Amino acid sequence: MRFTIKQMRYFDAALRNGSIARAAEEMNISQSSITAAIDLIEQTIGVELFRRVPAKGILPTPTGAQVGQRVASFLEQARLFESDLMSLTGDPTGTLRMACYAPTAPYVLPPILKRIAQSYPDIRIDLTEGDMISIDELLKSGAVDVALTYRFALPHDRFFAPLFKAQPWAILPENSPLAQVETVTLAQLAPLPMIVLDLPGATEYFLGLFEARGLSANVVHRTKSSSVLRGLVSAQFGYSILNICGPSDRDGSAGYVVRPLVGMLESPVFGVAYAAPLQNSAIVRAVLRTRDELVAEGAMDHLLMPTVEETALNVGIDTENTVF
Repeated sequence: MRFTIKQMRYFDAALRNGSIARAAEEMNISQSSITAAIDLIEQTIGVELFRRVPAKGILPTPTGAQVGQRVASFLEQARLFESDLMSLTGDPTGTLRMACYAPTAPYVLPPILKRIAQSYPDIRIDLTEGDMISIDELLKSGAVDVALTYRFALPHDRFFAPLFKAQPWAILPENSPLAQVETVTLAQLAPLPMIVLDLPGATEYFLGLFEARGLSANVVHRTKSSSVLRGLVSAQFGYSILNICGPSDRDGSAGYVVRPLVGMLESPVFGVAYAAPLQNSAIVRAVLRTRDELVAEGAMDHLLMPTVEETALNVGIDTENTVF
């Protein structure tokens, strides 16, 4: 091979930025070094890979785009290979690229990142947040190594290590009549105004809970932010359904109350997803060991709503005679 990994990185930076100037700035080198790398790769392959467009930077030719995909894949494997070599003589080291489903990030990231930092101080973490669909695309393209997300939104070819099963629960304005009872049913909620989390995969899941019972939710507001959703419930615009129940949701100080939902409802499993080729990566194995430790310790249990049966034991509800 006539060109080096460094020159391939220069080529990749130019392709991603669509500009030699911006690529040079990102790589902290001269523009001539970026140009020289592109020229050498073009000469080696024997075709033009970029078109220079005045005032618009550079655009890849069809062949250039194909070469770029292969270069990016090679650089990713080289990054993991370098990390694995460095890990042979000690703890895992290198950069872990992690994605997280945005609504769960404030709750699941702190304990996971803290444990990785304590156990593997040589691992540097680059974080990305997104919805379930975009996260799967990041895994598919190799843009991230692991993702913290729900399993039901993933194709079957993704490897997955569960963290917890997330029972759906209701979040109600504190002045709601249903706030006075210990558990609620979907039939009770259906006619009331609902605020739904409007993210790919999430909306279908929450509305599907009603549809599976022949009910229709009365959606009055949609939001892409779980924080905004909680605020709207607190302001008495309606109720909602979520799966992660943080400590601040339970203390009653936010203007809403939380209640378990009655019935055998689909409860998605949340965990660590990764692509099959990465299962032997030292960095990914470190994440999976961290996951094992947290599961064994029940470190995520405080994020889960007690089941109706657990609630019944605490308040003396007769679940056998409850109509779902």
